[in-house]
Amino acid sequence: MPPVPHEVLAAVASHVPAELVAPARFEAIAAWSRRLPPAFNWLGFECRLAEGDPRVDFAGCCEAWDGGRDQLLRALAAEPGLCAPGPAALVREWPHDPVLKDSPSVWLEFDFDGAGPPASFAFLCLDPACANTFRAHRGAERPPMAALLAAAERGSTLLLGHAPSAMCIDSLRRAAEALPPSGRALHVAATPHRGVDDLRVHVALLARDVPAWLRRIEWPGEIAAVERALAVIGDEFRQVGVQVAIGDRLRPLLGLEAYVARGPGDFPAWQRTFAALADERACDPTKTRALLDWWGHATVSLPGAPWRVAIHRQFYVKVIVEGDRLQAKGYLAIFPRYTLL
Repeated sequence: MPPVPHEVLAAVASHVPAELVAPARFEAIAAWSRRLPPAFNWLGFECRLAEGDPRVDFAGCCEAWDGGRDQLLRALAAEPGLCAPGPAALVREWPHDPVLKDSPSVWLEFDFDGAGPPASFAFLCLDPACANTFRAHRGAERPPMAALLAAAERGSTLLLGHAPSAMCIDSLRRAAEALPPSGRALHVAATPHRGVDDLRVHVALLARDVPAWLRRIEWPGEIAAVERALAVIGDEFRQVGVQVAIGDRLRPLLGLEAYVARGPGDFPAWQRTFAALADERACDPTKTRALLDWWGHATVSLPGAPWRVAIHRQFYVKVIVEGDRLQAKGYLAIFPRYTLL
């Protein structure tokens, strides 16, 4: 069972940069996190890197293997309003539904847009071979297309509160079928609280394969802008995450995620990526310096934890392509792991 989220946040509080998460916002999220059960092996803050944009959201990844899912189910039984109806329905069906039970994880994201309680949505992991929150086991077979589509359709039906359109599922199928051998469809999400029934599909691709894949699926956005975004991210990031929005057709909005389990001290590419983003006016250099300083780890004793906890602070970056404009988000990722040392 993972540690309690609010204790993990208390342990990293002194490291959270005010340039990315204003102290008042951190306190509000930390106070609200007391409602969350010990269910998440990954926690994180989603921060906008543009100057003058203070928005911050909060997310957690619940994995099926360590008792966290049971804790989340118990929490929802005690407090049905803990998250929105769609994510709650997905989590309740996750252990039992024949097409969902092999999913290794569900991500919950909470949007803190105003002074009230957060709006929530969820990502369902579609790939039983997903080794962690970002990648699948190397060399593992991709799930059969029928199983992947069944999980996506069932999961999105629960998240939306109604079945997605046949055109939406057909677009998802064509996108998955067009993946190169090294590509994988990893997650699907729905955000009905934003007033749309579109699905957000996350795939993992070698960076070099992204433009050709987008052309194969007839993505309607600016491929040249995607190529520019890939150049900004840099060649050192061999694999990227790609998020596309699918409704009755593909939408001309795309996200590219760059992550690697090495920090700025031994992976100089981070510095080059942020310099290139600053040249694109996609990020505030003050914010990116704060993001770079976040990386690190510490081993701590938490009040509710049976063993000491190693807390690893990492980050990753998303570049959003909308028209010919690039935007950037940074994610303050927190990985708590029990340790006997």
